[in-house]
Amino acid sequence: MLTVGSVVAIAAAAQAQQGSWYIGGNAGYNQTNQGVDKSGTKNKVFTSSEWTFSPEIGTFLTDNWQLGLGLNFNGYKNEELLTSEIVKGNRTGGTLYSRYFFGSGSFRPFLGVNVTVLPGSETYSAANVSDVKTKVMTWGANLNAGFAYALSPVVTAVGSFGALGFSSETTKQDGSDIKNYTQGFGFENAGTLGNRFTIGIYYTFLR
Repeated sequence: MLTVGSVVAIAAAAQAQQGSWYIGGNAGYNQTNQGVDKSGTKNKVFTSSEWTFSPEIGTFLTDNWQLGLGLNFNGYKNEELLTSEIVKGNRTGGTLYSRYFFGSGSFRPFLGVNVTVLPGSETYSAANVSDVKTKVMTWGANLNAGFAYALSPVVTAVGSFGALGFSSETTKQDGSDIKNYTQGFGFENAGTLGNRFTIGIYYTFLR
């Protein structure tokens, strides 16, 4: 299995003041290949890829309280090469989050909460079979923790860890009245990208 990923982020500062605003975001790409090696010949049997992009904007309500909004765009494709089965999907939604920063100075830990709503669609296709389209609705909320370290008065490195959270997903095929749902409670994802640990560079444009 080969996995390649990247994350790029820009957003706020650890020494932020009340009323300051920041912009930023996350972007990522992941590709996975699975296969068999027989007599020195490698053959792929499964491949998948996923991309994410989430621009953000936010402000500091006080010197300690941060409030932000991120838009989430996501697409993925899974392909079984032996059976020609393909699953493609996309999501477009948003995340509202708030963080409380402790102390002052260059290094500041924080506790935060995220609420995410992510509707989308999925299509299943295979040889000699009509496409099956499914509507998907995912939402969740989680607590997270992290830290901010000021590299300059306006540039900050921020790391965030996943913590306790709840998630729910509902799917419904076109032409059917049946809805399937999955719910989970435990250690959930952190950040608008969905990683258990994210790190980025935050930039404050208005102080």
